[in-house]
Amino acid sequence: MDSAATVEIRPLSECSFEDAVRIWNKGFQGYFVDMTMSLDAYLARLQREGLSPEFSMVAFSEGRPAGFLLNGIRMDAGRKVAWNGGTGVSPEFRGRGIGKALLRAAFDLYIAQGVERATLEAISENQQAISLYQQFGYEIFERLISLKREGSLSEPAFHHPDSQAYSARRVAPFDVGQLEFYQQLEPWQTHWQSLARNNGEALIVSDRNGAAVGYALFRKKRDEQERTLDIALYQCVSVPGPDAKATIACALQSVYAPLELACGRSTYNFSKGNDAVVGMLTETGFTHFIEQVHMVRTFHVL
Repeated sequence: MDSAATVEIRPLSECSFEDAVRIWNKGFQGYFVDMTMSLDAYLARLQREGLSPEFSMVAFSEGRPAGFLLNGIRMDAGRKVAWNGGTGVSPEFRGRGIGKALLRAAFDLYIAQGVERATLEAISENQQAISLYQQFGYEIFERLISLKREGSLSEPAFHHPDSQAYSARRVAPFDVGQLEFYQQLEPWQTHWQSLARNNGEALIVSDRNGAAVGYALFRKKRDEQERTLDIALYQCVSVPGPDAKATIACALQSVYAPLELACGRSTYNFSKGNDAVVGMLTETGFTHFIEQVHMVRTFHVL
């Protein structure tokens, strides 16, 4: 039964840090993966992912925190976009319409803020959440895949006979975002803005004439001695054409270099439909470990 009328929605900014992290951990109890966070990790995530305490929400029922919805809002290519960076309901309050109340409040916020596109991700197996989002007008835009491989790579990795005709140069994530073929509709956390605030890196691939024909966004996790522990790929794109695979090979060789380094290599919220990259990674021994859906809802701004 939907008893959302008894729910009070407050901005996260009005809640204590302790209440915020407590409802996060309760809201993800029984989830598909362990999402438990310490207070420091929770606050770091808000900053890292561009989530706003002012725009995020906590639902209270019976005077107690019952659920939450985290929001980020920013400009992207002249359009205001929003991202639902996590929604959860405490186990004792599930089935009472808390999630629906949070989504209604989020939509009111999006409309008031002039948001044109709202996005979120959900684990593919979480059919209950996906169905709820679809009830509120979200549609599955694409499927996202996470791949990983441990250890060193052999020299033939990402080989293509024509890849030597291309060169990769390191740039700031901002520079990738200015390319004409930059992918605006990729998931929030893979955008150049997110990489720029998250110690991310970027490269542009050029052909023999110096024209930009591809790019990659990625992040390297390092220890205190600056040793690389993991390299995560967020986007890897080539302009369409017969040389696309050679461009991709050049990008991957640079992103995951040095190949002989024994470390973790992975993708993060990566488009499953990017066949050239997914195929090349799979051929190199990367294996699947999680799949999500990328969902989008549009709003008409007057």
